[in-house]
Amino acid sequence: MSNQTAASKDVSGKAAPTDGAELAAEAAAGVATTAGKGRPAQGAEILLETKDLTKYFGGKKRLFDAAPKIVKAVDGIDISIRKGETLGLVGESGCGKSTLGRTILGLLPKTSGSVYFASREITSLPKEELRQLKQRMQIVFQDPYGSLNPRMTVLDLVRAPLDVFGLGTKEEKEQRVAAMLGHVGMGEHQLNRYPHEFSGGQRQRIGIARALILQPEFVVCDEPVSALDVSVRAQVLNLMAELQKELGLTYLFISHDLSVVKHISDRVAVMYLGRIVEITGKHELYANPLHPYTQALLSAIPKPSAQAKQLRNLCALKGDVPSSYAMPSGCRFHPRCPKAIDLCAKEVPLLRNLSPDHQVACHLA
Repeated sequence: MSNQTAASKDVSGKAAPTDGAELAAEAAAGVATTAGKGRPAQGAEILLETKDLTKYFGGKKRLFDAAPKIVKAVDGIDISIRKGETLGLVGESGCGKSTLGRTILGLLPKTSGSVYFASREITSLPKEELRQLKQRMQIVFQDPYGSLNPRMTVLDLVRAPLDVFGLGTKEEKEQRVAAMLGHVGMGEHQLNRYPHEFSGGQRQRIGIARALILQPEFVVCDEPVSALDVSVRAQVLNLMAELQKELGLTYLFISHDLSVVKHISDRVAVMYLGRIVEITGKHELYANPLHPYTQALLSAIPKPSAQAKQLRNLCALKGDVPSSYAMPSGCRFHPRCPKAIDLCAKEVPLLRNLSPDHQVACHLA
């Protein structure tokens, strides 16, 4: 496949649109055709689970500080992801989404809590066992420009995980790399080229190939399309959905774009200042959002109707996100919540079940 062909067609072979409005429509339609097929049953085995997981930064007292400053980036997170499922994780920038994903993978050491993978608590495993386990857990980074070493060829970049774990001979590694590039819609003739010779979408395909070369079961997708053009987003999202079906992958899909999350996720968790405030199936979340923060995020999605405009005015977020050094008392969203009552400023709402698969942390829900 030539570079031009790869850039102008998605994985189904459809040509990419050229008009801005058409791009957005095709992006949504294209993802909808692949996401949601072959999804796990409600009772499928839980592959990954966190219990009261926390990650704090800081804690050292500085000169003239009255007390040590601590950033509670991840503050008591309980989530579970079933095998073959995609859990979307959404929220504003700075709410702790990426920190949560990296703490789950062990790229950042936890402060407290537990992470279970295939029913094993992995944060306390011996170093060598944890190293071997990481073959089954990988990450696709947000920036396709910054996550690839510009001095390495595509072959070297995608082969690197195999080199780290000592898997296969030189010839076997090259064969696996070539095969994986084929999976992500790139050709063997591109093996000896460098990252600067590719477009953003092609670079992200290389990043996906590198993440999947070890044949993992679980992949953290850390805003993998946020740095891409709208037309390319649809291609990459379709590719990820196809790879999930083909390889039996489980995703934690991190994004701030609810339109993207709606099409690729099975369930959605909404995060605000280090805590999960709502989690449920995607259809339930978009049809019946219960937390005021979720309602505000959904109201921000552009919709050409008078009713949508009225909803945006009613649910619009006001003020800035509070400083992570000085968290509000009670519900962390109450300073910006249009529905807040006195109790919201005094008592922390617990994440509770309002239906079998709908959890909300709100006193008013």
